[in-house]
Amino acid sequence: MVKGFAQGLADRHHTTVWAWNSPYSGGWELDWERVDDGPTEDEVRRELLADPAAATYASEITLCPVWGEVTRAARELLQPGAAVILDTETTDLDGQTIEVAVIDAATGKKLMDTLVKPTEPISDGARWVHGITDEMVADARPFEKVLPRLRQVTKGKIICAYSSAFDRRIVLGDVKRAGKKPLHLEPEDSWYCVMEAYRRWVGAFRWLRLGGRHRALGDCESARQVLIRMSEGRGTTFTPTPPAPGDPVAGPPVGSVIAAVAVPDA
Repeated sequence: MVKGFAQGLADRHHTTVWAWNSPYSGGWELDWERVDDGPTEDEVRRELLADPAAATYASEITLCPVWGEVTRAARELLQPGAAVILDTETTDLDGQTIEVAVIDAATGKKLMDTLVKPTEPISDGARWVHGITDEMVADARPFEKVLPRLRQVTKGKIICAYSSAFDRRIVLGDVKRAGKKPLHLEPEDSWYCVMEAYRRWVGAFRWLRLGGRHRALGDCESARQVLIRMSEGRGTTFTPTPPAPGDPVAGPPVGSVIAAVAVPDA
């Protein structure tokens, strides 16, 4: 019943629709990709109530659940030129950057991956997590030499990080120590927290482990996979059904005599 309505909604509005029966709420949840010509939530609700089969269950169907909002945001972030994904490894939880990587969110292309020489030793606890030693960063460039490239690859993009509060704090701390201006790295709305989005998408009330390799580039790639997973929505994906042979078309068949002589209205 809901699946039939979801497919019909996808076909009528030429958009992607997601629907699933939530084990958390015990009811159906429905969301869709927003397009220029709609539909709005009110329009879908009216269509739902007008559907002979679905109307009976309308009160049990949740439109625009939280995971739908996250799904649509993830799809936007994966568009070409929209966002990058950043990760840092540090000397300690409140320490300095010793490795930073940035990849393109849309393609996964590596934009930056470098060790950074800190002004303090790496703590035993941090070294146990990421495996980076003081000897490994001894000949690396200091943060002020890395900053221009970091600014370049993130400019004009949303900066996604699995734990954006952590990475933003680390980066801004290093910028301040270097005596430089943070520019576009400072505003909170320049950053997007993948972990918080994933928590909302799953419906969890706790911190969710990334499961990466605890090196900056590997964690960027793992965070991108989470973003891709969220972009795919929940449950079943319904997309507009392509026209079958013999279905009505918007205009004369391509290549036909009528198409050849047809001219637009004046």
